[in-house]
Amino acid sequence: MVNRFDTIDYIYDKTATFSLSASVLKIIAIVTMIIDHIGYLILNGKLYGFNDAVYQHVITLPEAQKWIVLYNVCRIIGRISFPIFAFLVVEGLLRTSSIFNYLFRLLILAIVSEIPYDLMIYNRFMYLGDQNVVFLYFIVVGLISIYRRINAHPIFLTAMTLVAMIVSYFAKISYGPIGILYMVYVYNMRFDKNLRTIGCGIISFIMSFYKNRYGVGAISAIFIHLYNGKKGNIKLGNLPYIIYPLHMLVIVIIIFISYL
Repeated sequence: MVNRFDTIDYIYDKTATFSLSASVLKIIAIVTMIIDHIGYLILNGKLYGFNDAVYQHVITLPEAQKWIVLYNVCRIIGRISFPIFAFLVVEGLLRTSSIFNYLFRLLILAIVSEIPYDLMIYNRFMYLGDQNVVFLYFIVVGLISIYRRINAHPIFLTAMTLVAMIVSYFAKISYGPIGILYMVYVYNMRFDKNLRTIGCGIISFIMSFYKNRYGVGAISAIFIHLYNGKKGNIKLGNLPYIIYPLHMLVIVIIIFISYL
């Protein structure tokens, strides 16, 4: 079994003049995620995105144009969030003292978050056409954990990754195959900071290039490169877990009130 302390802290310069701790990265990811989801508040609460007929009419109105611009800006900024969160999830896997507890927390978070996620985006309590991204984190952490536990040949990880990519595609999990590829790449490049940064930038650019997002996700690679391997002095506790379903629930309530 690979030792859990092979997280290769030697690749980090902890004396650098300017660097970012895990706590700061989490805050950046949380803030950009909330900004991204504020876009759904604008779309579904201000532009009435749940009703396509109303939406198609509203977006033709002059007063709606500023909201459309703001919606797009929110979604563009939000492309920075996933690559950082996904990187931190892999870091958490490498550093955790209990992989079972780590997997359990991710699974519970994924289940608890699904209803707020579906309500925020689709106005449904359950929508099987799209699952929240925490299920992706759970799958990747699970497959890497199995690989490390049995100390298998690298080809085994490749095969498992392909299976996971197929599963994520048919299960309609957010970020799907390319998200899994990104996280496995982060894991494989854990010994080479520069190659990790380059690959993260390229994959994040591809992930965020669609729908006029201009590849802004590549910016996340800069923040990841500045990571110093430290936890940081900001004590966030369980906030990164709680904030995901909680902020979506708040957005759903605001959207509902806007329809009253």
